[in-house]
Amino acid sequence: MNNDINEEEYMNELESNTGHFSESLPKVVQEFQKSAVKVSHYNDVPAAISFFNILGQIVKDFVTITNGRNHEDTRIHFCWVQTSGTGKSTLWNFVGKVANQTFEKINATNEHPSLRNDEGIPMKRIFDTFSLTDYTDSVLIGKFAKDEPEERGDEPTYTRVKGILEGNGLAHWDEFEYSGVFKQSQHQEKAIVYLNTLMNSLSGDSWIIKKALASYDNQIMKCYCERSVLAMTYPPSNLNTVMAEKGVLQRMLLYVWEVPEFIQHKMRLEQIDKAGTIEEVNQPVDRFANALFELYKITKERFLEVNGDPLKTMKYTKDFNQVLKLEYENMRRFLQNTRTDVSAIASNFTTRLMKILYKMSVLCSIASAPSIENKDERFVVTGHNVRQAANIVRRCYMTLVDWLERSLKVKRQSIAENSLESLFIDAYNKLEKDSDGFLNKTLLLTEVKDKAQKSRAQIYRHYDVIRHKFIEQKESNNKTYIKLIKGDDE
Repeated sequence: MNNDINEEEYMNELESNTGHFSESLPKVVQEFQKSAVKVSHYNDVPAAISFFNILGQIVKDFVTITNGRNHEDTRIHFCWVQTSGTGKSTLWNFVGKVANQTFEKINATNEHPSLRNDEGIPMKRIFDTFSLTDYTDSVLIGKFAKDEPEERGDEPTYTRVKGILEGNGLAHWDEFEYSGVFKQSQHQEKAIVYLNTLMNSLSGDSWIIKKALASYDNQIMKCYCERSVLAMTYPPSNLNTVMAEKGVLQRMLLYVWEVPEFIQHKMRLEQIDKAGTIEEVNQPVDRFANALFELYKITKERFLEVNGDPLKTMKYTKDFNQVLKLEYENMRRFLQNTRTDVSAIASNFTTRLMKILYKMSVLCSIASAPSIENKDERFVVTGHNVRQAANIVRRCYMTLVDWLERSLKVKRQSIAENSLESLFIDAYNKLEKDSDGFLNKTLLLTEVKDKAQKSRAQIYRHYDVIRHKFIEQKESNNKTYIKLIKGDDE
């Protein structure tokens, strides 16, 4: 599906977006991202999301995000769908070590608040990582073990044996395609139900996985999973169907990138350049585990300052809601400019993406706290934090739409589509040009995009078809100018 991509345009846009994206993030996230992409090349967005995936997990018991009567936790569930061999496992090797070392530091304090289950019994929270490919229901959510009767005739009693999914930390799938979400098996038929449940808000008890076990007198098995999901997979063949028909992916921040072959080539060259060299591994892991643990401690300190009320940990400025609304309108406009079949699926993600944007804004505020000297100005969520978060969320829904456009399109060169040639020429004739007849290429493409009401990716593909009608000239400012070849405007 990548054979219609122009390499020069693609790389210019990728590098431009990456630079702007990175500079907008909190300093500690920028540094984490820079370190991560040294081993997982070009994966700036997944690296940044992975940081927030860990941060949202470790502060979830200190912060409750308010939305009127609705309450949300800070967990960011992340699903990364990308071409095989392009750095997913490599990034996890780094992220997983940072997460586990952070968890060890938290566990060592032995002071993290306990969870009181729905029976009022305190349960100690231990942070670790769940990471399995194959499992049964009983291994995943737990089972009951029948106790030996003290005397003959006693009623049978059972002891709950918790499953490995229960607990705090990360639920990581390196091969999410085998989780049961994309292809259900006999042992994994409940995977979607379990995932949907654990990703519910931690306010209330709708996040507790419950199952009646017929083999144990219909005892109700309860699994208390407060983990954050971090799932990785290549693009499965039925990805579009799962997006359209099942709600599990909508609950996650979904990043989809079918990496073009020329980018894969660049990734391989980066690896070849490092062959035979030695790089320090522990130092960056220690550094970012310490940074995350510091964020954990100052958030806990703030939580205690407000008498342990997670609803009061964060404060919000007046421009927070204003910018949030603007970003929603930007998302809505972007989706409206896509084909009907694309927008029908993409729009299913809108509500969830806004919740994720809200959460990510809070996490940006927390991540910025150490760099704010005045403690009274910490833990205040501003419009600036929304814009920081929006840079991440925007990249995710843009890649989602681009994937859908490519995977759903039918090879039909209709008259309506071919008529875009006249739009390009009309737009060229209308726009102001220099004395030699050249105009800014981006200006032309934007004009046609607005007139045709199509996405930027579609316009680039249409331009490639008629590229031969224009002379292109790249200036020293790295901008491209174009001129219609004489005779083609007649």
